[in-house]
Order: sequence, then C-alpha cells, then structure tokens
Amino acid sequence: MEWKSWSCLPLKHRDQLPHYPGIYVVVDAEDQVWYVGQSVNLYTRWNGKGHHRYQQLNRSNSKRLYRIHWRFFSVDELNQKEQFYIDLLKPCLNYSRVKTYARAALQPNGEISRLLKVINGNTTLFPDVRSVMLGYYTEVEEEDDLLSEHTCIVIAVNVNDHDRIILNSYQKSLSRKGKSLRDCWRIYESSCGSSDPESKPALIPVFVIEPVIYEFVCYPDLIDKLRQHRSVLQTVKMANQAVVALGDLSILPSLIVKERQSSFQTEDYLHYRIPDLRPIHLLDLEEQALEMQERN
Repeated sequence: MEWKSWSCLPLKHRDQLPHYPGIYVVVDAEDQVWYVGQSVNLYTRWNGKGHHRYQQLNRSNSKRLYRIHWRFFSVDELNQKEQFYIDLLKPCLNYSRVKTYARAALQPNGEISRLLKVINGNTTLFPDVRSVMLGYYTEVEEEDDLLSEHTCIVIAVNVNDHDRIILNSYQKSLSRKGKSLRDCWRIYESSCGSSDPESKPALIPVFVIEPVIYEFVCYPDLIDKLRQHRSVLQTVKMANQAVVALGDLSILPSLIVKERQSSFQTEDYLHYRIPDLRPIHLLDLEEQALEMQERN
C-alpha cells in the first residue's frame, strides 16, 4: 500500500497533475488498483490527446470514483519502477486490451434537431437573433405516377452557420461515418422562376425528413434587418428545439432587395418564394407525420 502515501487527485481533476516524470497508480474508492503506468511528464500523459485508458475509466468514474496517485522518479528509473509496481500490485487493466467505443451512427431526426439547436444558440456575434424560420410552403411532386406532397420550411441563416454548420453536416453525409444521412442532404438548384438558360441557378442546401424539407438560405442581410423588427419575430417549437420564426410575413417584400445578376442569389430565391410562404406557427408537423404513417 505504498502508493497511499503518494500525492493524488480525482480523475476528473487530471488537469492539475504536475509537469514532471513519475509513476502513477489509478485506484477506485475501494482502494482497488486498476492501472499502473509511467510518464516523463504526468500532466501531458493525462491531458492533451488523453490517456489511452481515460475514456474507459471515465465511463465508470461516477460509480467507482477513480483517483490518480503519483510519485516522482527520475526518467532513468521509470521502466524499472513501472514493472516493479505492476508485478507488485497486479492491476487488471494492465493485462487487458484497450476497449474502443464506436460512436452511434448519426440519425436524421437527431441531426436536424442538433442543427436547429446550434443555429438558434446565442453567441457573442449573435446575442439574440442568429437565424430565422421565414415560413413554409407545400410542394407536390410526381414520381412513378404517384403524387407526393412535401412541406418545405425556409430558414434564413448567416454566412458562418451556412459554411461551417450546414455545409459541414452536408459534407459529413458524403463520408463513411455520415452515411446514415446520405439520403437526407441534397443541393437544390432553383432557377427562381426564370426560363433564361444563361443564368446559373441559386444553390440551396436542403435536409429532407419525409414529408418535411428544411431549406437553409444564406442571407445575413435579412437577419440583420429582422433584428431591427423583433416585434414580428416569435419563438416556436421545431424538431424538439425552440427556434426563432417570422410571425408576420407581410414585412418580407420590403426587406428583400432583388438584384438581377448573371447567377441567381439567395435574395432572388427568397423574392421568388415570398408569394408561396405561410407563417410557421400555422404548421402542424405532428399531424402531417400521422397522416403520412396512415398513407404508408
């Protein structure tokens, strides 16, 4: 029990370990020894990228209340002292394989809930209004002689959230880890009602969870303008998150400036969509989900 006289810290306070070489012993509240190791710098061994056993220990820490005991030894002594204490204390984790934990696959409902939570969270740059649900419209598509109706929710986002949050999720869906989202993300190309073949379409990233399509439109100028008209904004519940929504759509035409260019911009797309939009608070997604289940 020599290690009992050594310096010690709770596992959760590992960031307070000293920057010097030594032997460490991990024990629980019952004084059972779980692991013995060495390091030329105890702090960096348990911090930074983390100890290879940390995740495994942390999962049961609330139950076992692990502590890290340590004692200074010179670098030249570390190999010999580590083996000595392993042989003496016979910690079980020194003789077992390191467990790895695979992250659960991303699920569409969880991902859209996460995205809405992030883009509605307050930050230093956006202490109040960060994104706004402008409204929704319905769209009917014909596929294989069958008609399907979608509810399309238009969300105005800022540049940072569009490029970092939204597009990062889209890019993740193209990777192996995000394959469960592969059928959810699409890039919608809109000609904004124009028949001009020379104009490039507006590109809108959309997230699809049947029968709902979330359209993320990058338009920071509109968000800044709506921030000056907070009386027309309200908080609604969407995908288990509190989100900011536009309550009075009549203000939109005066806030969206249409600028005709060689390629369609987001303001062109919103100007094109304004006649179709209805207020978010009129939308009942639960009822739509039940109707879809009955149809299926």
